Amino acid sequence: MDGFTDEERAAEMKRRDDAIKVGEAARKAAKHHAELQQADTRCLHCGKPMRSWEAVDPENPLCDICF
Repeated sequence: MDGFTDEERAAEMKRRDDAIKVGEAARKAAKHHAELQQADTRCLHCGKPMRSWEAVDPENPLCDICF
């Protein structure tokens, strides 16, 4: 980045860093959305979406944390 001032370099680095953070947030949101789509039940205590096979007791579905 020859020929650029320190302020221009800093602004470009900040722009790139912000773009990376936005991309990571979008990937995290997409992963969370996919997990919610696969959930077929919720924990009776905390309401966490989960798959039925993750429930400790099928009669009273509780996640492993609330159990």
